Amino acid sequence: MHDVWGHSYYPQHSSVSPPTRTIAVTGQGTLYVKPDTVIVTIGIRTEHTSALEALTENAKRANAMIQALQTIGIRHEDIDTSSFSIYPKYTYTNQTVILVGYEVEHMFDITVKDVKNVGAIYETAVVNGANIARQLQFKLANEQPHYQQALAMAVKNAQEKARVLARTLQLPLHDVPVEIKEQSHPFPPPPRPMVLAEGAAPPIQSQEVGITAMVHALFVY
Repeated sequence: MHDVWGHSYYPQHSSVSPPTRTIAVTGQGTLYVKPDTVIVTIGIRTEHTSALEALTENAKRANAMIQALQTIGIRHEDIDTSSFSIYPKYTYTNQTVILVGYEVEHMFDITVKDVKNVGAIYETAVVNGANIARQLQFKLANEQPHYQQALAMAVKNAQEKARVLARTLQLPLHDVPVEIKEQSHPFPPPPRPMVLAEGAAPPIQSQEVGITAMVHALFVY
C-alpha cells in the first residue's frame, strides 16, 4: 500500500510475511571400502602373414587360457570378450605400401570374486597364452549400503557447515533443514591403494573403492 506521498508501508495486521532468511550449504560424505570384485582385462595378440593363420593361432591360445582359468576356479560366465579385432599390417618401401601380414587381438574381461586371487589370474593367463594386460577395475558387488552411509555423512557435513556459518554470524539457526536435495557427483573420488598379501604370483596392489554422496541443504535462521 502507498500513502499520498507515494511511500510504501504495511498495515499493522498485514498478511504479508517478511522474507525468509536462509543459509544454503552443500554437504559431502566420502568413505573408502575394500573391493570384493575385480575386473581383469587380459588378452592375446597374434601375428602372421596369413589372416587365417593369425586367427587360428589366436583361437588356440585363447581356448587354452580359458580352460586354465576354469581349472583354478574361474567360472565360464565370468569370462567375457571385451573386444576382438583383425588388423592388416603394412610396411613402406620406396614409397610403396606393401601388405606384410595380419594382427589378431582378442581381449577378455575376467570377473574375479576374490581380490587376493588377481595375481594368480595373471600368472595362469600368461603361462597359457595371454600376452596383453590392460586396466584393472576394482568394484563392489553391492554399492548401495555403502552409498547410504556416505549420504548420511553428507547430511551431517551440511549441518556442521550451517552451524559454523550461523555461529560466526551469531544467527539463531534452526538445526533441521527446511529443504534438502541429493546431488549427483560427476567425478568419483580417486582410489586409495591397499597392499595385498605377497605370494608367488605377480604382486598386485589393490585399491579401495571410494564412494561419495552430496546434498544441497537449506537452513532457516
